[in-house]
Amino acid sequence: MAAAATRPFAVGAVAVPLGLPVLGYLSNNIQVMFTVHLFLGAFWFGTSVLGAVVLGPVMGSLSAEANVEFAEGFVPKMNLLMEPVSVGVVGSGIGLASMMGLWASPTPSLWAALGLAIALLVLGFGPLHSFTAGMFDEIAAEETDHERLASLNKKYGMLSLVELVLMIAIVATMSGIRWGF
Repeated sequence: MAAAATRPFAVGAVAVPLGLPVLGYLSNNIQVMFTVHLFLGAFWFGTSVLGAVVLGPVMGSLSAEANVEFAEGFVPKMNLLMEPVSVGVVGSGIGLASMMGLWASPTPSLWAALGLAIALLVLGFGPLHSFTAGMFDEIAAEETDHERLASLNKKYGMLSLVELVLMIAIVATMSGIRWGF
């Protein structure tokens, strides 16, 4: 997949989302870590909305050949980028909570945020990864099974809606953390 996405993209897609939280934590500056967490979280959330609400339906409406052509460029890059972004968001959130001293007396909202973050990681590294890997395999095959590709795309789209609901819930828990709940 790294070759299909280009090696420079693959390196950046892993190094930036995983390196930023490390740099934020090492800075020992809550504002820097908050900015890293907000940036990566907004990127993850925005990409989830875009994928579930826009790209999924658009890909589903394309001809079989156009769908394959689009997916050839899109799937490898998304798969390589979003998993490190998700780890970077969760890692920076945990690091930020630590820097703010929130783990000393965790609130129900903090525990809920952690539980939702774990659920999002399981969803992303489990079935969503499986669907994108299956789409990549179909695209790379000599004879693309367009029905299987469409089925995987549909399943991915439906599960992306679940991911989106979990992300909205985690934003709500962060509001709870901010207000002491």
